Amino acid sequence: MIRNRFDAMSRLLRTALVLAAVGASLAPTAAQPGVDANGARAADWMTAVPLTQSAAATRPADGAVVEQTPPDFSWPALKVGTHYTLSLEFPDGKARSRATSNNWLNWSEPLPPGDYAWRVAATTPQGTVDSAVRKFHVPRHAVPFVVPDADVLVARARAKPHPRALPDKPLLAALLAERAQDFALLSQQVDAGAAAAAGHRREPVGDLAAVESHTFAAVDRATALVLAYVATPDQRRYAQALEQALALAAWDPHGSTSYARADQAARGVAATLALAYDSLEPRLDRTQRETLLAAIETRLDDLYRGVVGDARVAVQPYDSHGNQTLFYVAMISTLLVGDLPAADSWLRDTLPLALCWLSPWGGEDGAFANGTAYAQWTTGDLLIPWYVLRSSVGIDVAQKAWVRNHARFLAYFAPPGAPTGAFGDGAELKLEEQWARFAKGLAQFAPTPLGRWYAAQLHGEDPTRPQMLLAPRADGKPAAYPVDTPNAALFPSIGWVAMHSNLADAARTSVYFKSSPFGSFNHSHADQNSFVVSANGEPLAIDSGYYDGYATAHWRQWYKQTRAHNAITFDGGHGQPVFEDSGEVAPGHLAHFTDTAAYTVVSGDASKAYGAALDVAERTLVYLRPDTLVVHDRLAATAPHTWEWNLHARERMTARDGGVAIRSGAATLCVAMLGTPTAFSQRDSFDAAPGDGRPQWHGVFAVTEPATSAELVAVLRVGCPAAPIVSRRTAEGWQLELAGFRVTLVDGAALVQPQG
Repeated sequence: MIRNRFDAMSRLLRTALVLAAVGASLAPTAAQPGVDANGARAADWMTAVPLTQSAAATRPADGAVVEQTPPDFSWPALKVGTHYTLSLEFPDGKARSRATSNNWLNWSEPLPPGDYAWRVAATTPQGTVDSAVRKFHVPRHAVPFVVPDADVLVARARAKPHPRALPDKPLLAALLAERAQDFALLSQQVDAGAAAAAGHRREPVGDLAAVESHTFAAVDRATALVLAYVATPDQRRYAQALEQALALAAWDPHGSTSYARADQAARGVAATLALAYDSLEPRLDRTQRETLLAAIETRLDDLYRGVVGDARVAVQPYDSHGNQTLFYVAMISTLLVGDLPAADSWLRDTLPLALCWLSPWGGEDGAFANGTAYAQWTTGDLLIPWYVLRSSVGIDVAQKAWVRNHARFLAYFAPPGAPTGAFGDGAELKLEEQWARFAKGLAQFAPTPLGRWYAAQLHGEDPTRPQMLLAPRADGKPAAYPVDTPNAALFPSIGWVAMHSNLADAARTSVYFKSSPFGSFNHSHADQNSFVVSANGEPLAIDSGYYDGYATAHWRQWYKQTRAHNAITFDGGHGQPVFEDSGEVAPGHLAHFTDTAAYTVVSGDASKAYGAALDVAERTLVYLRPDTLVVHDRLAATAPHTWEWNLHARERMTARDGGVAIRSGAATLCVAMLGTPTAFSQRDSFDAAPGDGRPQWHGVFAVTEPATSAELVAVLRVGCPAAPIVSRRTAEGWQLELAGFRVTLVDGAALVQPQG
């Protein structure tokens, strides 16, 4: 399993998306709630729910073109006891309704292509109120994904004999033959680690970090022993696996590894015991079976109550630990139906919900707002449940739109040869082994042309880890780079854009930009309208700081702060609020995106991210392939400010032609600042030192005179070419001539034309 040890229990994401109400035949009449006495539409309760009550997203959003049929339906939850009726109008004008006590619903059949309208009526003791009507379109290419009725899921699980987590015998035999060398290597490692086995059986003690470290080593050992037994089901391997499983079962479920004290450790022990039980069950005697089941039942009941109690994850899906635990409870339940009476209700209550939410951190585009590091860790953690659900109850999560598109997100934001990830906690890490292992597992589970190419370019994975050994067999299709793959991509659900000189080239120049509705919540930072630049496998304009732990002094006082990023601050480093300190999400908005073969233009509006401090905070990036970036900022406030344009690098920046130059290895980046006059300064200290990590350099171009507004134009050129930059200020805006283009900047818009 993947250990997100720095994560703390996520708090409620208090944000609401204001969606326009549209007229339709489902619109409320004057006699219905939602319309006032004058016949005017009242406020839509879906966007008027008090922010402390619910963070659940309204899906599908108004105007959405969905890639999955039926789409996922969800909405903000009102108080406990509310009943909801979802009404769906079909393309032929006919309507159907479904009643539920949940703030989500899995529609029971694929929706044919066409235009749909939906609304939800919420009924409380005070009456019924209708939501606004929202529309969405199902295109012909939408992929069916229907969640079966809970009774069907229970029946499927009950009908499959143990081991349910594994493919059927013919497919398992083929998989074992295909990976014989990898299983042999695993067996060698298991035997080599026999001397440390006693330590892995001992119950952990100490602080949370010590408990998690010990537990993860113990469950890894147990999982390896079970897989060695699967490959070689003889008495010796069986005895080794059983011994470790019984040792884990003897740990006190209310002790150091309880859900209340160490939720990830508790989840790991429960899942490992369930997988061991499932694989060993045909050979267990009555006492062994009862011992393992009793331990699993106690632990799983705690996990179930933690994520399903009071509809916690349904109401608060932006709980990164809870959302993963939900999937694990669902997976374990499928393995225990028919063995534990409670497993039926656990499965009914968790699996349909888990399939509806899947990943709350992004939409159908496959994006992940919590950053590339947590995208990898979370995906890696969920691959095993996804494999098991396909084998145990026939649920193919690979058909979910988010899963189908996730490899595309990874390919654009952690491409082959990238020196780091992009944005969020852990973005500075180069996770080569995990990038390769999880990409390969994902590509085999949910293969796409780009995903197969991406996985094939990555190397260094550990072939003995379960994400590799249990992955579906490779489909054998070519892993060539897909023709006509664009070099830039927008992921609208999270407000991120990736721009590359050539995605297929490991020596590419890459520019990343974000202006995200998720703001600074959880593992996201207060860095709306920020950018990152790398080239030739080297980091140049970086996200600074180090992930030395969740909520450490460095994390709070530097790493999450706007001033730690290539973004705008004012008056000595003031920036966007950090959610954990302020309770404000501080969202950005991706306002514009245009991509051509020669250039990409993207604009973000971070005005709301700064709260009441600023009236205007707009940034436009013009990326001219392959090596030139223009950054245009428009800033305004009621009070005068000293505006600051922040820039970070691993090495000290040097003065060059009125600007600065950054060097990392053999790669260079030169920055020229135009527009409002500024003065440059830099330092290599953090406001709070990290637990570990080398110094970095933090530069600031600060305006020389405080003002209520500023317009800054920066030109960044990879390789520091000697060619001059021709610029002039006109009555309408700015005009630049560089890299063979004429770039006109007017009122936040950019016009790009070839020169000559």
